[in-house]
This record gives sequence, C-alpha cells and structure tokens, in this order.
Amino acid sequence: MERAFKGIWIPKEVWLSKDLTLQEKVFLVEIDSLDNESGCYASNKYFAEFFGLSKNRCSEVIKSLEKKKLITIKYIRDEGKKSIKKRVMRVVDKSNRGIRNVEGGYSENLEENNTLSNNTKKILSYLNSKADKNFKHTSKKTKDLIKARFNEGFTVKDFYKVIDIKVAEWKDDPKMEKYLRPETLFSNKFEGYLNQKHKESEEDKLLQQIREIRGDD
Repeated sequence: MERAFKGIWIPKEVWLSKDLTLQEKVFLVEIDSLDNESGCYASNKYFAEFFGLSKNRCSEVIKSLEKKKLITIKYIRDEGKKSIKKRVMRVVDKSNRGIRNVEGGYSENLEENNTLSNNTKKILSYLNSKADKNFKHTSKKTKDLIKARFNEGFTVKDFYKVIDIKVAEWKDDPKMEKYLRPETLFSNKFEGYLNQKHKESEEDKLLQQIREIRGDD
C-alpha cells in the first residue's frame, strides 16, 4: 500500500468531536492517509498490527465509522465465489478531509463557510453598486481573496472603506477604472489601500449612516 504523506494531520472537527471515540478518530485519519486513487484496502490484520488491537476490535471500529457515515465500504469478491477478495474503504467527502458534520454534531466548518459566503455577498453587492459592476459572489478566486484578508484581521467595514477610496480615485479615470475589481482591490495591497486618505462625499456619509442603522458589519 502506498502512503503519500509526511505525517498525520487531524482536522479539528475530528479531534474535538464528542461523537467519536479516540480509537475511531485515529482509525479515521489512518484510513484517510491510505485512501488514494484506489481507495484504502487495508485489512483488519493490518490495523490490528498497526494499532496493537485484535482483528475483531478493528472490525468493530471500522463498522462504527461506516454506520456514522464517515466512510464507505465496498467488498470485492472473486467472480462466482462468495469469499471476499478485497475490502475497499473511502473517506466520505474527502475534499473536506472527510469530516463536515459528525451525526449533526460538530459543524464549525459549515458555519464558517456560511459566514464567509454571506460576507462575500455583502462586499460584492457593495462593490457592484458603487462601481457599476456585476461581479459574482460565487467566484472561488474572489472568495479566496476575501477569506485571506479576513484571516489577516480585516473586517467587512474595511472592505467597504477600500471600495469607497478606490472608487472615488479610479471610477472617472478611463485608464484606472478597469482595476475596480476584486483581484486588484482585495489583493495583498489591501492594507495600503485601506490607509489612503479619503474625503468622504455626502453620499458616502449617508451610506455609512444607513449601514450603522441596519447594523451591518
């Protein structure tokens, strides 16, 4: 079996889950590390030797993970025979490292994604209204840029301010107007744009008052 890794990373949704036992957690990450293009086909004997457990106990843990819908199991049999030739296991939704919600329990990733999506909608709606554009909030590249800035500690208000500053500076400039786009405004130059001096127009002041009344971030 091929193992393409330099260690084991345990997602916080797995490590902090109260719906998984410690054995289930380590089994899950071990299956995940072996889940390559062909899936994980490690036997109970392999897990028994690896974890120092009985084969029956390994079988129980694996069946529990399947019951909790964290892995899928497919049994491959010899043609015309009932005996099992190979067991292939797959981690569910591997693109999100297998764990998104353990039986309705831990769901921080889902909440974080919803927050990012909502903030992206707000920010893109504001940019489109101010710059007369039609950028889509569903763009992965735009989401990644906005998420990167949030990870640096910036807020929705900071995005609004950068948009106000650059729209005032570039909107009426034929050469610069084309740069009123997410990949420019929300790039690693974001902090520099944010610290530019900006003279608010009466419209900007009114919009800010409206946002404060509505309680927008």
